[in-house]
Amino acid sequence: MFFNFVGMLSGLIIALANIFDSGFHGFMRWVMITCGLLMFISHLKLALDKKKNGVINRYK
Repeated sequence: MFFNFVGMLSGLIIALANIFDSGFHGFMRWVMITCGLLMFISHLKLALDKKKNGVINRYK
């Protein structure tokens, strides 16, 4: 669970760093923003699925 939060944080940092102060320009900048957001969303989905499954298993 901890690694999912680390992955979410790193994806968000990558996306925000490239939005506000990017070393890349043009198309590559948007690729980095998109990859950071996809990384953030995928780790968020994993964390929420694990929490949901834990809640479901607790009430069975």
